[in-house]
Amino acid sequence: MTSSQKARFNRTVARRCLSLVLLVVATTAAALPSRVVAIGDVHGAIDELRALLQSAGLTDAEHRWIGGEDTLVQTGDLTDRGPGVRAVLDLMMRLEAEAEAANGRVVVVLGNHETMSMMANLLDTTPELLAAFAGPESESRRASAYAAYAAHFEARADAQGPLAPQPLSREAWMDTHPPGFLEYIELFGPDGVYGRWLRSRPVVVRVGDSIFLHGGLHLSSPIDLDDINDQAHRELETYDRQRQQLIDRGLILPFSTFQDTVEAVGRELDRWSILVSPLGPPAPGAEARLTRQEREDIDLLLEVQSQRDWSIIDANGPLWFRGLARWDEQEGLEQARALTERHRVSRIVAGHTPQATRLITSRFENRVLLIDTGMLASASTGRASALEIKGQELTAIYLTGRIPIAAAP
Repeated sequence: MTSSQKARFNRTVARRCLSLVLLVVATTAAALPSRVVAIGDVHGAIDELRALLQSAGLTDAEHRWIGGEDTLVQTGDLTDRGPGVRAVLDLMMRLEAEAEAANGRVVVVLGNHETMSMMANLLDTTPELLAAFAGPESESRRASAYAAYAAHFEARADAQGPLAPQPLSREAWMDTHPPGFLEYIELFGPDGVYGRWLRSRPVVVRVGDSIFLHGGLHLSSPIDLDDINDQAHRELETYDRQRQQLIDRGLILPFSTFQDTVEAVGRELDRWSILVSPLGPPAPGAEARLTRQEREDIDLLLEVQSQRDWSIIDANGPLWFRGLARWDEQEGLEQARALTERHRVSRIVAGHTPQATRLITSRFENRVLLIDTGMLASASTGRASALEIKGQELTAIYLTGRIPIAAAP
C-alpha cells in the first residue's frame, strides 16, 4: 500500500468512526442519563483537570474511570496555552474507552482551539507546550526542515520575482519552530493520532435534555444539530484536501502553518493577477489563454480564500459565537427561550467565554449555563469547575466544594 493509499484508507476509517459516533449520539439523545458532568475549557491544565475529575467522583486517585454509567461531557478547548496539552488529550482518550467499558460515556466536543490545532494555527501554543511533543529526532528533523524551507523559498523566488518575501535566517526560523513544532503539526494532521481522534468529535451534541457545545448557537444556526456537525466536518475535510493540494503543487511545505498558507496563497494570487493582466483589469479573452492546469491552480487558490466564510471560523459559528455570554438580560431571555424551544431542550451548556466571577454562571431562567471559569488561570484569577446535572437539579462542583444552582423562578 502506497503512502497516499494509506492516507486515504485512514481518512475513510476516520469518517466511518465519526458516523458511528454521531449515530450513538443520535440514538441515545432522547435518554435522560441519571447523572451528567460537564467540564469547560481546559487549555492544558492537566493537574487541575485530574483533581476536578476526582472531586466529581468520575476518576480515582490513579486517574482511572470509576464513574460507572455517568456521562462526562467536555465542551472543547483541551488544547493551546497550557503546557499539559498532550497529557490532557491522552487522559481524555483513555477515559473515553474506560467509560464505554463501564457503560458510561465520555463525550468531547470540538472547541475553536482544537480546530486551530488541526488547521496548523499555532498562535496560542508555547515552546513549553510544544516540548511535550518533541521526540529523540526533533533536532535532526528541525535541521532537515530548515533546509527544505530554504530550498522552497529559493525555488519560489524564481517564480514570484519581486513578490517573493525574504526568508528567515536559520536562527530566526529555529526560534519560531522550537522542538516539538514539527511533531505537533504532524500529530494533529488527518493521519496523526490526535488529529484522527479530534476529527471524529462532534461540534455540538444533545445529551438528555441539554445541548452542549463550545461557543454557542446563533439564531441563524441550522435547526438540525446533525447539520451543524456535518457542515463542520465537511469544512475540515475540505481544509485537509486543499492543504495537501497546495503541498503537492509546491506552494507550501508539509509543516507550513495556517498563517504561512494564507500568505502564500495571497502572494500566488497576486502573481497570477500580474501574469494575466499586468496593466490593470484583465483584457478580453485573457483567461482563455490560460492552460487547464493554470485555471485549476487559480481556482484552488480562490477556493482556499473562501475559508473565511466557514462555520468553524465564522464569529457567529458554533465554535466562536459569544452571544450566550454577552446578550443583555432582555434580549438574551427572548433568544434563549427561542433556542431552547426550537430544539426542545431545557438548557444550552457552553464554554469559550471565561466568566469574570470565575463561577459557573446561569442565565435566562437556567436556559443557558456558562462553564468556562478559567481552569488554566492561577488560583487567584481562575478555578477548576464542573457542572453536574441530575434531572432538573443543577450543581456547580469546585475543588473547594459543591454549590447548588438555584432553580429558575
